[in-house]
Amino acid sequence: MIHFFDSSALVKRYLREPGSDAVRAAVRRGPVTVVRITYAELLATFARAEREGLLTQLQRRNIFEDIEDDFQKWTIVEVRRRTLERVSALVLRHPLRGYDAVQLAAALSVHEQQVAVQFWSADERLTNAARAEGMRTMVPA
Repeated sequence: MIHFFDSSALVKRYLREPGSDAVRAAVRRGPVTVVRITYAELLATFARAEREGLLTQLQRRNIFEDIEDDFQKWTIVEVRRRTLERVSALVLRHPLRGYDAVQLAAALSVHEQQVAVQFWSADERLTNAARAEGMRTMVPA
């Protein structure tokens, strides 16, 4: 089974919060797949956390290094025109934000090529949309 993670789920890999144990266990089991934009979303999340005083500069630096290491190991889905062409139908069927629709479009493209994909997200709307699109989902809690 491929574990496809969106940003809201992967944050739990780097910060201790509800659902962290489940995410970390799934990452250890692998294989892990993410869409390229997840990299930017994660970096922005942790940079903002540092600005807001929720992380020290050292903690943020360590997390950035861990993200770099992880993205060297994981399968990355590039955002291609074909992926983006799926977004219009997804946002009409589901109340998704732009990058959430890209996350789901990328996961669906992997789902079409692989035997089993589990979509991990802590975002209820995105999880509901993935489930409605026929994907197996996991909400780390």
